[in-house]
Amino acid sequence: MTTAADRTARVGVDVLDCSELRRLVERPWFLRFSFAREELDHAEGLGGRRRLEFLAGRFAAKEAILKVLGLGFLQGVSPREICVEPAPHGAPVVRFRGRAAQLAPPSVSVSITHKQDVVAAVAIGVPGRGGAAADIGPTASAEPKEPDAVSPPSTSTTAPAQHSAHGEQAPQTTAFLRVRVGQEEAHYGGDLVDGARILRLFGDLVTEITVRTDGDEGLLAQYDDVRFAAPVRPGDYIEARARLVRRTRLRRVVELEAHKVLSARPGAGESAAVVLDAPQLVCSATATTVVPYRRTDTAAAPHPVAEET
Repeated sequence: MTTAADRTARVGVDVLDCSELRRLVERPWFLRFSFAREELDHAEGLGGRRRLEFLAGRFAAKEAILKVLGLGFLQGVSPREICVEPAPHGAPVVRFRGRAAQLAPPSVSVSITHKQDVVAAVAIGVPGRGGAAADIGPTASAEPKEPDAVSPPSTSTTAPAQHSAHGEQAPQTTAFLRVRVGQEEAHYGGDLVDGARILRLFGDLVTEITVRTDGDEGLLAQYDDVRFAAPVRPGDYIEARARLVRRTRLRRVVELEAHKVLSARPGAGESAAVVLDAPQLVCSATATTVVPYRRTDTAAAPHPVAEET
C-alpha cells in the first residue's frame, strides 16, 4: 500500500568548509573511497584551489544525497557509488552505481554553491508512484544550475543530547587528565608556563577521545577559539577535560577546558600550596580531529556518539 509519506519529496543539505578537506584530498585512500573515477579525472585538470573547491563541493553533494536516501555515511553505500558530474550546460548531474542505484528514488536533483571557503549542497529526491524505486537505472536527472553564492552558515559546537533506539540517553564520550606542573616547565619571567604546555594536554585528550570512539589516534587538524584565561606556574595542579560534541563522516569536534585546582604559594614558603575554593579556568578551546575511513567490520566503539548525517 502506498501512503502519502511514500510520495513525499526528501531533502538533504550539507555545508562544508574547504579547509576541512585540504589534507585529505592529498591522500590516495581518501580519493579512492570518496570519489568516482569521472570526478577525479575532472579534478586533475583543475588548479590547486579550484581542485579543492570542486572536490569539496562533490563531497558535500554526496552527503546531501545520502540524506535523501535516508542513510548515514557508512551505512552500506560507498560515496564513490554516487557520481556528481557537470552536464554540458553546467548543472550537476547525479549518477548512481552499485547499492546506491538500488536505493535511489527515480529523480534526484542536486545544487552546489560556493562562497569563499564555504561550500553548500542541497539534494531533492522525488519518489515514483509506488515510493522509492529499488531497481532504478544508473542515471538520475538533476535540473537546477549551481547558484552563484550562499551566505556562510552559523555553526554551533554544542551537540544535543543523544538518545538510543530505546529512548535512553546515550553516554557522552569524555576524557580527563590531572597533572602537576614541574619547575622545569617554567618558560617565561615570573615562573610563567607557556600556553603550549596546556595545548599539549589538550592534544593528549583529543587522542584519547578518538581512540575510544574510532580505535585510532586520529590526526589533529586545528584548534579554534583558544582562550587563555589565567597564568600557570610551577607547582600548580591542572585538571583538563575533553568532551566529544560533534561527529561527522571523518571529523570529530571536541570541547576542551583546563582548570587550576591547586596553586603553589611561593610567597608563603618554599613548599607552600593551597587548594583553591573553586577550580580556576586557565584555558579553553575547541579541537577538530580527522580519523581514517573505518571498514564496517571494525568493532563498534564502547561509547558511541550519534553520527550527523
